[in-house]
Amino acid sequence: MKLDQAIQQHLEKLPLPLQGEVLDYVLYLEQKAGKPSPNDSERRKSLASALEKAAAMNPYAEVDPAAWVREQRDERALPGRD
Repeated sequence: MKLDQAIQQHLEKLPLPLQGEVLDYVLYLEQKAGKPSPNDSERRKSLASALEKAAAMNPYAEVDPAAWVREQRDERALPGRD
């Protein structure tokens, strides 16, 4: 039995809503197969660029680390210190 025939037999046994899900998955696989995936060097360059932008924004410039830690510790009870 050919693969397409086996798939067809299994597909026919499924209820109509599940057949629709199979179609969605097949369309997803077609789309995935059509997209060229970026290679590792492109991914690394993209990640490095994003990290450089985040570092340039300096989002924690106004945060005092010691004050932040004290604040976090104040919010929870410590065992044996009630």
